[in-house]
Amino acid sequence: MNRKENNEIEETGFEEVYEIRKYGTYYSENRFWKKVVKLGKKVGAVLLHPALLLFYLLEAKTTPLQYKAYIIGALGYFIFPFDFIPESVLPVIGFTDDIAVINLVISLLKKYISEDVRFKADAKIAELFPEKD
Repeated sequence: MNRKENNEIEETGFEEVYEIRKYGTYYSENRFWKKVVKLGKKVGAVLLHPALLLFYLLEAKTTPLQYKAYIIGALGYFIFPFDFIPESVLPVIGFTDDIAVINLVISLLKKYISEDVRFKADAKIAELFPEKD
C-alpha cells in the first residue's frame, strides 16, 4: 500500500469521518446484533445490508487496522441509543442518519469490501429474511 492509499481517509474533506470515531465506545458485537434483530422487523433487508457489510468488514483480516476505528465508530453510531432523528418519533426516516454514517464509511473503504465480506452479509440477510414461497 502506498502512502496515498494509506492516508486516503485522513485526506477526505468529510469532517464527519473524524466525528464518527467517537461513537466507537458504544460498539459491541452483542449490542450490534440486538439492534439488527430489533431493526430488522421495522426496516427490512435493504437498510440492514450496509450495516452488515461494515460488520463483516470489521471482522475481515484483510481490513487495515487503522481503518477499523472508523468502522467501529460507524457501528457504534448505529447502535447509539440517542439519534439526531429518533426512530421512535419518525419511523424509517429516523434511520437515515444511521445509514448516512454507515454509507459514508462504506464509500471510503469500498475497495476493502471483498467477495467474502459481501457473501457473509448476503447470507445473514437471507437468514434474517427468508423468502416465503
